[in-house]
Amino acid sequence: ATGTMYGAGTYLAESVTKADEYAKLEDGTCAMLVCRVIGGLVLYNDDVNPDARRLQEQVLSDGYHAILGDREKARGTFKEYVIFDADQIYVEYVLFYKRKY
Repeated sequence: ATGTMYGAGTYLAESVTKADEYAKLEDGTCAMLVCRVIGGLVLYNDDVNPDARRLQEQVLSDGYHAILGDREKARGTFKEYVIFDADQIYVEYVLFYKRKY
């Protein structure tokens, strides 16, 4: 897994800029998934240095379904959503694009 700041889950973003940071360039083209996600009961976290193990344990034992890591508030970047059950995610679209600078 690429992301581990909030535990070993599936990381999603509300910003295409954040998603593009993780897109791999292949033959000049990148791909991005646009997903519908059921967050359920979301554990909010705005710690600058979150304790991933504690957060993941809290989700798995305290009835939460996801984590919202508010990196926008903590670091001025982007919010990250972490899902621990793939059944909460539905891929709606696959976008293929080329970066232009």
